[in-house]
Amino acid sequence: MLLIAALAGVLSPAHAQRFDPTEAAILALRQAVTFSDSGAQHPRLVALRSLRDPSLRPLFEGLLQAEAAPLRLDGFLGLAELDPEGASASRLRALGDPAFRTVVITECLGLNLLKPAAIREILSWTDTGAYDRSLLVAELNRLGEPWEPEMLGDAASSNTAEVAGLAAMLMLERKDEAPWQAFLSKVKGLLDQDRVLLLRQLGDAARHYRLGAACEPLLAATADSDGIDRVAAIASSLKWRPEAGRAAVLEMARSDRSLRNLMQCGLLMLAAEDAVQAEDFEILRAEGGLPAAMADAGAALRTPGADAGPALAALLESANAAASEWAVRQAERLEPAAREALLLRTLDRLGTLERPSMHDKLLAALAVQQLIPLNPAGLSGRVRDTQGQSDISEAILAAMCDLGTPESAAFARMIRGKLPQKGESMALVTIARTSEGLGAVELRELGRVGGGGGRVDEPIQMQAAWLFLKHSKSAEKALPRLAPR
Repeated sequence: MLLIAALAGVLSPAHAQRFDPTEAAILALRQAVTFSDSGAQHPRLVALRSLRDPSLRPLFEGLLQAEAAPLRLDGFLGLAELDPEGASASRLRALGDPAFRTVVITECLGLNLLKPAAIREILSWTDTGAYDRSLLVAELNRLGEPWEPEMLGDAASSNTAEVAGLAAMLMLERKDEAPWQAFLSKVKGLLDQDRVLLLRQLGDAARHYRLGAACEPLLAATADSDGIDRVAAIASSLKWRPEAGRAAVLEMARSDRSLRNLMQCGLLMLAAEDAVQAEDFEILRAEGGLPAAMADAGAALRTPGADAGPALAALLESANAAASEWAVRQAERLEPAAREALLLRTLDRLGTLERPSMHDKLLAALAVQQLIPLNPAGLSGRVRDTQGQSDISEAILAAMCDLGTPESAAFARMIRGKLPQKGESMALVTIARTSEGLGAVELRELGRVGGGGGRVDEPIQMQAAWLFLKHSKSAEKALPRLAPR
């Protein structure tokens, strides 16, 4: 009897541990600032970075003091994403290790976080290496900013082929062909597969960094190839040397009438915008099938007054991932009614597929992100009709959370109240991202989600945890416990 009485005392309401949402949120966020060899902290920090919340600045500043380089990288990027001027050159300098700086520079370039002033300062440092110099000067060129050949240092003579090639293409912009000729001499000694991969990388770089002067030399260097290097050279030429690119892609289609080649030509032509004319697509029609469908879509979008909706819908239903994604992204070029019809079709087809692929779900999410500001009522009906259980509702909710805009928050308020627990939680987090204040009931529910009780994926839980601390005015007191570990 004494044992029973003792247990009763332990389990009585007076002694039961109450749920503390602030403590739960802090414990959740500590997972984000704790380094793991598996890299598990990175998606958690990416979720916090995506909030673009200035009140997170102290957390990111704390990460810069971490011993683990991956934590410092996320801290640096988080601060750069909050700063209208992007990445700070002085903060980059303070990182010390040149090798780590290279990693950070590469990440910043990929996220468009380096502005011209910061780039010029980095190029002024004597310990900036050839790899960094070639990328930074190329970025100045992409931004249309002036640059001097001296900024490249000795990059053109680098033993790293990619660096020497990019520097040589940059020098072509200054009408200096000698580095390119020296580079081609080195390329001849590479194995075929290595040469193809290298020229493919340079072709992609020429397209990205606006290196128009390199387009025809790349076409010449890949003239005898039918591989990915040739495709990249043609793609860059279609962008920056349209006439040369047009001639090259049409010749590619004429010389090889295989289905594989015509599909590749079709993708190049679809992406070529004004470099390819409506009549050029006739070269794809003879073989029928997907190339003909590409021709229909490409020609319709380039013919004034033509209704491209049916042709884009046909590409959407094709088994080619690149063509179907292109079709969805082109919806914005249609008239409003046709655009909405294509986007809703993209979403609704998820309900017709027995096992939708990740690509099918991506297409649906892309459609939803366009539909939220266009037709929120139509999306609202689809979420509620399926009671949040289908692939359709999942795509809607995922795209809503990812947007994080006032429009998505308004949509979230529209659909709350008739969703399963996970959907309700996702809608609340979306609202909390853009709202200045929450009601007491909403705040209590947000604390539960941040503490792990909302059945949401971990990145959304991380956002909920921080947003709860912020809306409950607890963030400042919590920050000392969120130091990196």
